[in-house]
Amino acid sequence: GAGDPYAPLMVLMCRVCLEDKPIQPLPCCKKAVCEECLKIYLSAQVQLGQVEIKCPITECFEFLEETTVVYNLTHEDSIKYKYFLELGRIDSSTKPCPQCKHFTTFKKKGHIPTPSRSESKYKVQCPTCQFIWCFKCHSPWHEGVNCKEYRKGDKLLRHWASEIEHGQRNAQKCPKCKIHIQRTEGCDHMTCSQCNTNFCYRCGERYRQLRFFGDHTSNLSIFGCKYRYLPERPHLRRLVRGSVCAGKLFIAPLILVLGLALGAIAVVIGLFVFPIYCLCKKQRKRSRTGMHW
Repeated sequence: GAGDPYAPLMVLMCRVCLEDKPIQPLPCCKKAVCEECLKIYLSAQVQLGQVEIKCPITECFEFLEETTVVYNLTHEDSIKYKYFLELGRIDSSTKPCPQCKHFTTFKKKGHIPTPSRSESKYKVQCPTCQFIWCFKCHSPWHEGVNCKEYRKGDKLLRHWASEIEHGQRNAQKCPKCKIHIQRTEGCDHMTCSQCNTNFCYRCGERYRQLRFFGDHTSNLSIFGCKYRYLPERPHLRRLVRGSVCAGKLFIAPLILVLGLALGAIAVVIGLFVFPIYCLCKKQRKRSRTGMHW
């Protein structure tokens, strides 16, 4: 259904998958989109953080109603969608916790803060996950450091990012644009949302790949992640990987020379041996013909 679970369904051709199915037309343009296609479309839009979701019909310029969107989302996507909605409706006095997204409203105090208290008044502890953060700059709490210094990338930020919680780092820095990124789920392969750089969340290095020398997931490649092979013995790891790379560099020219040599032999056979063979065969045929006469 498109929105109302009790609305009647009609067998119509879906404008997306072009199959005949029981469909409730969209309320905005009355076009037919099946439930399966609509759910796939809405889920993709929510994953992109869209709050105002346009109708999937290209010639319709209306936005889908909130009830239509929520009805066709999974429980997990529905929670994300409602969070994005709430985030768009709040003013500057309400912000989500950086860790669990619980919304906190900051109540301004009536007194004029002294310089020593001007920063500490923004210290907030989330009532849901107990995470302590700064309401002013929306970052983990930075004791003794003002927000401006913290945003520049001070030692406290790097220290917090490098701490291991739940088996992984709190955050990893993009090797190109240097912003810190938190991983909530998924594999180690990260793509920076700001500069699209591909990097490894575990070691922070860019993903590099040469077909002959391997990639970041190869244990013996010089481009491999340091945590994949002998992580506790870096010198031995570099020695082994360097030796493998040197061996490949040594073998590569030999393979090239061997290939060129075989190619040259094939050319010689083609230019000289094959014509001689054909000539001998033709001469033998003539000799047999002469003997027959």
